[in-house]
Amino acid sequence: MKLWIPGAKVILFVLGLILLMPQPGHAIPAFARKYGVKCYTCHTIPPALNKNGYMFKRLGYRMPPDEMDGTKPAPKISALDKDIKFSLTNSFAILFQASVTDDKNIAETGDTPPTATSTTSSFNLDEAAFFVAGAVPDSGFSYFGHYEMYQDGGNGLEQGFGVWTGGKANSSYFVKGGEIHMQEGEGTRAAMFYNLFPDPAYTLTAGDPIGFSLDQHPVGVDVGYTWASNYFKNIFAVSAKVTNGLDANGDAILNASTKNSKDVWADADYWFGPDGGVTAMFYRGSKDQVQNAGADNEFTFRPTFYRTGVFGNYLFFDKLDLLGGFIHGQDDWQWEQGAPMQHYTANTFRGEADYYLKTGTVIMARVDRGTASITPQPNMHTRAWGIGAEHALTPLGNVVVRASYNQEHDGDPLALLGTTDKLFKLDFRFMW
Repeated sequence: MKLWIPGAKVILFVLGLILLMPQPGHAIPAFARKYGVKCYTCHTIPPALNKNGYMFKRLGYRMPPDEMDGTKPAPKISALDKDIKFSLTNSFAILFQASVTDDKNIAETGDTPPTATSTTSSFNLDEAAFFVAGAVPDSGFSYFGHYEMYQDGGNGLEQGFGVWTGGKANSSYFVKGGEIHMQEGEGTRAAMFYNLFPDPAYTLTAGDPIGFSLDQHPVGVDVGYTWASNYFKNIFAVSAKVTNGLDANGDAILNASTKNSKDVWADADYWFGPDGGVTAMFYRGSKDQVQNAGADNEFTFRPTFYRTGVFGNYLFFDKLDLLGGFIHGQDDWQWEQGAPMQHYTANTFRGEADYYLKTGTVIMARVDRGTASITPQPNMHTRAWGIGAEHALTPLGNVVVRASYNQEHDGDPLALLGTTDKLFKLDFRFMW
């Protein structure tokens, strides 16, 4: 019997329970409290954004106006939400997430079958986070802070930045500065890190031998422009970020560093139809790379790396959301000090289908495929797939239970070996 069958059976059982669960109690997250709306105003299911939620962020955490019908001038940014009074409880929120997991990891050892296998089952506190965000009344200023009180055994500031937004609701621009997520906040739904699954798609988070990943939050400056048609039926937006980038360990540089060169990221988004969109993104950066660490032939060089990606999604009949995407990567690579520069090259694809049975209830499936190689070594293949279900336990959508099974086989282009990870996860998320 295949190893994934028990996990699939558990998911089907849990899905049955989820669909029969009642919807108790009310607890309203900060922005929903402020505007007196449900979470679905800006999310398909939190945290996945819809078109309205995307515009809400682009306008500096201000609600897109209803009067955008073209019969009169669009309101200025500073005039949005002018009748909503400031409230402390509408400016901060907390999040708790706990889970039960069963994780099996199989490493290739050259033996058949592989002998390096580990299995863990546990109850977990995944995350406890505090958020503070909002717009300063009668101005173009807004702010956002995200502090992890607990995540993966640690804590610290995840994001913290200020924003100035100018122009009008149908033609606006912004400047943002601080510690910011690289890919989060821009991009249509297929390009968003925060999604219906517990973890972002492999295509977006894939690391490489030099320790680079788009899943980072460096210090930098972000600028953007947003245009919208009447009733926000069509939206075109561009963004660009200049950041400190990463250090030799692959961690975001938050303070002064000997790395004076900056990383550059750019993005263009087009939203259309009921809730469809296309995103194109580009990244160029560099970092110090330590080769053969601890050995007699240890040396350091500074590779340059590139990422180019395109993503798209379309929501059919307000029920079926189809998503897809592709990222091409190319990094400098040096085997020996003074040797000719080679390249690490990777191509990764993703596909996903999310079916909304009703408001607040979704079943989802996704698959990622990738190839990677370092000249002159052969290609290694990565395969990842997942299935799951998610259900909001409150009518407002701020308390969510989710079950998922994910299987990922990673091919290491450096060691020419692979690992397979099989993870079943049942988690519960509370947002206030």
